[in-house]
Amino acid sequence: MNFEIVEQPIRFHLHGINGDVENERYAEVGLRLMNEMWRVVKGAGIPTTGINHWVYLPAGRMYVGVELRNQQQPTPDQLEPLEFELLRYMKHLHVGPYQALPQKWKDLMAELAVRGEIVGSPSLEVYGHHCEEATKLETTILIGLKAKPI
Repeated sequence: MNFEIVEQPIRFHLHGINGDVENERYAEVGLRLMNEMWRVVKGAGIPTTGINHWVYLPAGRMYVGVELRNQQQPTPDQLEPLEFELLRYMKHLHVGPYQALPQKWKDLMAELAVRGEIVGSPSLEVYGHHCEEATKLETTILIGLKAKPI
């Protein structure tokens, strides 16, 4: 499986909506949060990058957000800001249908465990612009990792 461990920090400044995930129904909750977020963003006419970020938080929480293009414009109360930095993380580009993502996560987590990596938080999926051909969909998976012991 093709992935890299990145040691350079990456920072995110998102605006979106969060919610609880019960019974590991991440896809269902993520879609609901994403649709609500886009309803608010489009209703307010807020310029964005158009890229969805599904952030997996501790304690069964999930946040779906987008980067704004114009931070000068006030944001609606429904959109919560979320800023975080991954100091060390695994990066993998998944090309293919979204339905294959749960198995991809299992495979990546298994490979990280074999390598002795300890998963931290948060982790996320960054979705490329949508296309009609499911086999060409691109999703970047970033899994936060703990620092290696010295």
